[in-house]
Amino acid sequence: MPPYDDTPPLPDEAAPEECTIGAYVAALIASERLGHLVVHHRVLPARPAVYADPLRPFPRPVAGLLAGRGIERLYSHQAAATDLTRAGRHVAVATPTASGKTMTYLLPVLEEIIKNPDSRAIFLYPLKALAQDQLKAIHELTASLPESARPTAAIYDGDTTAHFRRKIRDNPPHILITNPEMLHLSLLPGHDAWSTLFAGLTHVVVDEMHTYRGVMGSHMAHVFRRLERVCQRFGSQPAFVFSSATIGNAGALATDLTGLPVATVTESGAPTGPRHFLFINPEQSAATTAVMLLAAALRRGLRTIVYTQSRKMTELISLWIREKAGPYANRVSAYRSGFLPEERRDIEAAMASGKLLGVVSTSALELGIDIGGLDLCILCGYPGSVMSAWQRGGRVGRARRESAVALIAGEDALDQYFMRHPAEFFDRPPESAVINPANPAIAAKHL
Repeated sequence: MPPYDDTPPLPDEAAPEECTIGAYVAALIASERLGHLVVHHRVLPARPAVYADPLRPFPRPVAGLLAGRGIERLYSHQAAATDLTRAGRHVAVATPTASGKTMTYLLPVLEEIIKNPDSRAIFLYPLKALAQDQLKAIHELTASLPESARPTAAIYDGDTTAHFRRKIRDNPPHILITNPEMLHLSLLPGHDAWSTLFAGLTHVVVDEMHTYRGVMGSHMAHVFRRLERVCQRFGSQPAFVFSSATIGNAGALATDLTGLPVATVTESGAPTGPRHFLFINPEQSAATTAVMLLAAALRRGLRTIVYTQSRKMTELISLWIREKAGPYANRVSAYRSGFLPEERRDIEAAMASGKLLGVVSTSALELGIDIGGLDLCILCGYPGSVMSAWQRGGRVGRARRESAVALIAGEDALDQYFMRHPAEFFDRPPESAVINPANPAIAAKHL
């Protein structure tokens, strides 16, 4: 058990007008128990949306899909990225979480499929949950199209049964959603069996590109070059579209991965709500403080995500909060790799629907899995990079809502450094992602 007493740091019962992030942050700072532990509080102001129109209007079917979703105009980064993709350019889009990056590649792909039903696209995701999210998004966006004209999409990964793998291989969908491992181990070695896919391939979408760094990046640099050679054999030249949040060198990384010239779009036009950023240097452990903050957030009905540094700490905090949260104990869940796919999807759906108010997660929920609008992000320890901190903090405050991120320091020297020099955190740009070897194009010549 953590060494806390049962006295809540914030009021047990909050009036409706107090059940807001602003009221929560004000109560935290005024708290006798925790207020003096807040070593820095900064409010990042709201930003209005910046809109733009594509250079060439989308055809009527695609424009109708947007209208059906209530989208009258694109954000400036969406218009810029779609213009590049529609022109056949390779592009890397690096804008914050929840800025609508999916539209930057989905709209050009759908336009191409509607224009040419023989065209195909590959969407690569590092996590199965992201693939499930994308399949759902495609179905929702295209549901208004006549069934005969509706683009087909399917997931091809380790959870796909042998029967459905054979069906997908024999008749590839317009959009094949898969992951790097399946591309490397199944699609490329058996490229003759996938001739329909590779011959009609017009787009390759690589989501969460910042995960392809280090040794993994080196491996993927070779995989992408193999993919390019297979496409050349079948007479196709697909455009690559990379998507990432909070990365310092999106274009350079994409070029290193593919050996191709890649244009970049990094200036987001998406609106944001005001966001509080709190640095907390606890007297007790970071986990104990996280439990108290989460319990107070639950009592106010604030939807919260807590990030931990290990599976063990995820389970411990989940256990402790159930003992402290009273009637809200059944509205909190742990989330980590190692759970069954069905368990993870149930948790994601419960968070998106509001059945769950809180989730305690490892980095497994750092990527862009849709779990709905969140109000508060609690970082139990500095995640090790500015890039990861912004990535995790970006999960809150969707739809221009006021939100907060609380970074609770651990005993690590880097945690304590930022507690004493918070301006260093905000002034640092996100780290650049590099791969090994430094020049994969040279290594690729020996493949």
